[in-house]
Amino acid sequence: MTASRITNIWSKVHYNPNRPVSRVVVESTTSFQFDAKESPSGITLIARGARANMYCETIEVYDGLIEWIRVREQPQGVIFEIKTNHPSPWQIASEPGIPYRTVINFVRDHLFNLFSSKVFVIDAGHGGNDPGGRGPVDLLEKNVTMAMATALQDLLKPLKSQIYLTRAGDYPLSQWMRCNLALKMNADVFISFHTYHSTDTSIQGTAVKYNPRAPGCDYLARFTLEEIVRKIKRPSRGVEPDQQLHHLGFIPGLTVEPVAISNWVEEGLLRNPTLYKKIAQGIFNGLLRFWGEKKGEK
Repeated sequence: MTASRITNIWSKVHYNPNRPVSRVVVESTTSFQFDAKESPSGITLIARGARANMYCETIEVYDGLIEWIRVREQPQGVIFEIKTNHPSPWQIASEPGIPYRTVINFVRDHLFNLFSSKVFVIDAGHGGNDPGGRGPVDLLEKNVTMAMATALQDLLKPLKSQIYLTRAGDYPLSQWMRCNLALKMNADVFISFHTYHSTDTSIQGTAVKYNPRAPGCDYLARFTLEEIVRKIKRPSRGVEPDQQLHHLGFIPGLTVEPVAISNWVEEGLLRNPTLYKKIAQGIFNGLLRFWGEKKGEK
């Protein structure tokens, strides 16, 4: 009997009508026998007798539940280590076809329960006659911040979070009006999107600023910066307080600058819709770490 060949593995968050799951899909030429072993940090799946027709590596996922997937080929078969950041119920199903698919579903109830109770105010910086920075090829900051805000809204919406956008169109708002919406809605967090702009077009990378009046907000900024950098693979420009967020009082608030629009490379990245999804996921992961670690207290 010819051994099953593993041809691909990928992961995606699936929002079904009942409960969201993280799906890990193993594609192969035929079905295979497997052993699955659970641990506090995830599961290990052994495809017995299978061989790998793919590059064996560690695949970064970072979807808020699954951290990474490691693929190794051993004499007994192909081994898949799936690392999760907290224990999660899981089940394995088969989807016959070409390719044959073995699907491991990890339940995301923990994330749903955490985020469904939260109130977010998401701010797209600039607007109207205040365009913000302009890229070398004329991309405007006010437009890309709107795309960032929408991407984060789209990520949070299936988790039933309460979401309020400071602006839904192209018009200006004062900083007080933006922060006042967070106060009015008693927000759990205020997130304002911007990009960095400089006459020095060599400057690039990600920075996150925070409300210095909110206890622990520096931890939130640091976690968010680390997670965005991990998703979009840009240099870090660091964390610093933002006095413009003092209107928020004690509400945690961030000013997120994922890239420098004045940099030729990063303006080009802003033309790819995938970047916005990765930025949103990085912010999500930063919030998860912040709330999961009790605002930085270990």
